[in-house]
Amino acid sequence: MRNTINGDFSKIKTLSDLKPGGFININWKKKELMLPYSLRKDFISFTDKKWDWRYNFKKDGLPDIENPSLYELLPSGEITNHLCKLEE
Repeated sequence: MRNTINGDFSKIKTLSDLKPGGFININWKKKELMLPYSLRKDFISFTDKKWDWRYNFKKDGLPDIENPSLYELLPSGEITNHLCKLEE
């Protein structure tokens, strides 16, 4: 994840440091996705309206960074949820 402050693409280590204009780079199944941060009420989202990377909130109100979700909007209008596992 990176913030884009004054043209400086600074890497961030925690979601709490994320600012509007930030983005995430994802390499998945030979696809390289660069998804901008999208402000949402019920979860943390990075989306380009075809792909949506989400962190849901746990019961304690903190983001569940261990279990992200990747959704894909197909040309048919269907949404596919891809199982994800983070790499260190």
